[in-house]
Amino acid sequence: MPPILVNRPVRMKYLNIVVPIWNVEDAVNVMQESGAIHIVKKGKGIEKYRKLYRKVVETKEMINKILENYAKGRVLDASLTRLELETLKIDDIYNEVIKLYREITLLEDQASKLELISRELKEKISVLSMLEPSITIDKVYYNGRLLSVFTVYGTIDQINSFLKLCTTSRKTIYPLCSSSRENFVIYSFAYTGGLGDIKPLIDSCGLHLLDLSEFVGEAATVGEVLELMNKRLNEVASKLSELRERAKRIVEENLDYLAKYLLFIENIYNRLSGLMSSLSSKYLMLLSGWIPADRIGYLESLFRERRIPFYLEARDPVKGVDKPPTLLRNPRVIKWFEPIVKFIGAPNYWEWDPTPVIAYSFAFFYGVMLGDMGYAIAIILSAIYLLDKFVADPTNRDYVFFKKAIISSSIIGFIIGFLSGSFLGDTLQLFGIRYSFTNVFTDPLQFLILAILIGLVHVNLSHALTLVKAWRNRSIGDVLSEIGLFVTEAFGIPYVLYSMLNTPIPGVPSYMYTYFLYGAFAGIAILIAGTVKNMGGLGFLMWLFGITGLLGDVLSYSRLAGVGLATIYLAKSFNAIAIISYHGLSGIAPVIGVVVGGLVALFVAVFGHIVNTALSALGSFIHSLRLCFVEFLSKFYEGTGYMFEPFKIVLKRKIVIE
Repeated sequence: MPPILVNRPVRMKYLNIVVPIWNVEDAVNVMQESGAIHIVKKGKGIEKYRKLYRKVVETKEMINKILENYAKGRVLDASLTRLELETLKIDDIYNEVIKLYREITLLEDQASKLELISRELKEKISVLSMLEPSITIDKVYYNGRLLSVFTVYGTIDQINSFLKLCTTSRKTIYPLCSSSRENFVIYSFAYTGGLGDIKPLIDSCGLHLLDLSEFVGEAATVGEVLELMNKRLNEVASKLSELRERAKRIVEENLDYLAKYLLFIENIYNRLSGLMSSLSSKYLMLLSGWIPADRIGYLESLFRERRIPFYLEARDPVKGVDKPPTLLRNPRVIKWFEPIVKFIGAPNYWEWDPTPVIAYSFAFFYGVMLGDMGYAIAIILSAIYLLDKFVADPTNRDYVFFKKAIISSSIIGFIIGFLSGSFLGDTLQLFGIRYSFTNVFTDPLQFLILAILIGLVHVNLSHALTLVKAWRNRSIGDVLSEIGLFVTEAFGIPYVLYSMLNTPIPGVPSYMYTYFLYGAFAGIAILIAGTVKNMGGLGFLMWLFGITGLLGDVLSYSRLAGVGLATIYLAKSFNAIAIISYHGLSGIAPVIGVVVGGLVALFVAVFGHIVNTALSALGSFIHSLRLCFVEFLSKFYEGTGYMFEPFKIVLKRKIVIE
């Protein structure tokens, strides 16, 4: 029987497969091809597989590092044929990759050295540019045994500290020239001694020594030194660019191979990581994991076809002990809404999968709040032709399902708009087309009443599921609380309608409403008993939040009317502004006014409806999620599971380098 409100995750078995150690690789291949086992057991492996695993990991890291450094942002279409999958060898790939990696690393090391030289040259040029170009180099730098000239740069405080330290250390220095820029100072000094004697004092003050030793003899003035430095800087920049271009060219020439190797390595990595998570004895290997109960026979047939000796045992999971992965299996249209449920969390194996009821609820709420044929068509076309451009992998299963969920929900919005005669607001009426099958979605009071009724049904459905869950879990307090709420509603709502809103229920005599009041008090008593059962003495106070929470949840559904009417009124407002713009401008001049007014009106209408389309899509989506998650799922849904991820061979996928 197909699921109506909730579904159950696919039934799982905990599987142990024992194979001879020499058949381990064949067994893993079979499990990969079956795509049916979620390996979880960890243990020792075989040493040769450990070595192979380390080699695979190293190769994978080298490829990823190359791609991250030289192909960042690229999307590579990597694919493997069955022949390549069978003929490629990890040792050959490892040798090619490590050769390429070493070559690129060597170029990177050379580039790093050049970058260091470039930074040093730029710093020297910046500092030396503060001095007059005509100053001779011997007044800036000279290193003799009995006399030396040196130039230091830093902050004023550092220079002052240096001068004090020289005085304290009885080092005789003579200022030659200086220059400053804000708090930055450059000073040249003559010193009766060698540079090696004064350098410790320079370093201790945090000053930098301007070393021009390589330019002594090649330049006579500061200006000539700057020319040589700039020339050398250009040479370094040219070599640096050449090295980077060479490394980039090498990677570009091997990019397709690297992507193919990465895909191959990842498949082996997945297989080996599973193999490394197994238990081993001297002659046997034990592989353990989760498998859908209906796939065990298929896996056994694969082992028999490959003539692999095996022993297989499967057991049901134990609640409270095991945490099986979750595999969802919903009907075609309903499964499109699985990504919506995953927004709050995947269902754990022991709870319901609420995808069916969320599919109906989300699509209906979205459609009611959208409620316009024009905007529904725009959202459908945007989802089909534009949405793919904003995602890295348009073939992702969850993304494809999400897109179909939005399209199907927009179709509901189109139907609502068709029933109320709404196309871009009142655009049809402006062209003389007037019809409406119902005024519920355009009349504020009727729409609000409908929204409250929808909320009452939806919230009570949530509490009904909560009651069933509490009954199954033998939670007496929760059972009493939910029953108390239902009894209070069943008797309290008719009483409130009659006594406060003067709206009697047809066929119910007036004297019965007194008994309804007693029934409501009985429901409150049951609710208090359940709350006290759960919370102890505090329950005598907290029961009230059960009723106010129910009222708040139901009233929250008024957002259906609010967002739905906002869409219509905004559309009508933009149409009205467009018409006013046209009439206002067309009266200025007979022809030009009409043309200009028409263009302005068209711009206002198009821009306004584009904005309203975006607001409607976003608002309908967010508020539908809110109603499904906060007002509905929060009552009974935990969402603490993790998805079933079987061994499988990936022969084609997009590799997105972040």
